[in-house]
Amino acid sequence: GSQAFRAMNASTPVLLVLVALWYGSSAACTTTSKQLLALLSPQHCALQLTSVQFGVAMLAAAVVSLCSGKMPLLPYCVWPLAGAIALSYTAGFVLLNLSLLYIHASLAETVRGLEPLCSAAIACALGVRGGRLSVRALLALVALVVGGTLSALSQPASERSEGFYLGLLLANGANLAFAFRGTLTTAAQDLLAAENERPLDANAIFLYQHAMGFAATVLLSVGAGGYPSRLVSGESREVVMLLASSASAFFAYNRLSLAVLLRLNAVSHSVCNALRRAVTVAAATLIFGNAVTLLSLTAIGLVVGGSGGYALAVAADKAAAARGKGGRARISAYPSETEEDDPARARAPSPSKDEAPLLPAKEPA
Repeated sequence: GSQAFRAMNASTPVLLVLVALWYGSSAACTTTSKQLLALLSPQHCALQLTSVQFGVAMLAAAVVSLCSGKMPLLPYCVWPLAGAIALSYTAGFVLLNLSLLYIHASLAETVRGLEPLCSAAIACALGVRGGRLSVRALLALVALVVGGTLSALSQPASERSEGFYLGLLLANGANLAFAFRGTLTTAAQDLLAAENERPLDANAIFLYQHAMGFAATVLLSVGAGGYPSRLVSGESREVVMLLASSASAFFAYNRLSLAVLLRLNAVSHSVCNALRRAVTVAAATLIFGNAVTLLSLTAIGLVVGGSGGYALAVAADKAAAARGKGGRARISAYPSETEEDDPARARAPSPSKDEAPLLPAKEPA
């Protein structure tokens, strides 16, 4: 017990640094992407920007794997699902970047906090794990709905054009894509458990989803007319700097999220992720000089609180259900996901200390 306490205390400074870097890179990714897209306007370069972000993340992840001497692999049985996971993950970021063409970065990030609504809707519609909601979880979702509505109403009437509503639709489409990715990841884990395979390797899914996403966005970019000259020619130093900053921050933000995820349980990571949104919204508001009103602050508070509250409620409900069945709840490495002891999962071999970390259930965006 005392050794575990000392280890926890020793790792706390490292965790705090990782969380600070995660928050900073998230804010940098959102704000520089918005600045770049605004600079290149009226050209719509969201798809092309996403391909560059994924390309940099893919190369960086490959370099990390090569330097560690271990190239992560995925079992063949899960490749079709891994492809679907990568495509839904990619679609989420494409839609998110498209939304930045029409709405403020702070509003886009606030809307992203509504993802639990999509996750709950998909789980209920498909009857998968997480489809039965308690009163606590429902109250958290109500807070999200109210917060999202107030966030839209807090925007000046002069900015509520057709493009504004299209931006909201695109941001919510990103939520749906990310939520669907979570459902697919859960299905992949269930398949691996049924095949008596190890759970998803964290480094493997990170590398391959960016590699597949990069290939998809390049093909779509070429099909959509290629890459605008101002984006790739390097004629503007400002464009080059913003593109490099956005792409590098994109990799850092997603990789640091994974690093924090592997050091925390589900509930702690969910709360940190909710606070990250608040930091990103605040940074975007300061950088772009968006108006701050009591209504917008209330909306942000409801969305951030509702998102964290939903994760807490779901974790508590599943733990209570496990105790009612005489089982022991095990909190997974994913936000909003806990799992009861499962004999099929118990048969999966455990990783040694030299193996890559395992990633159960669903990775956050």
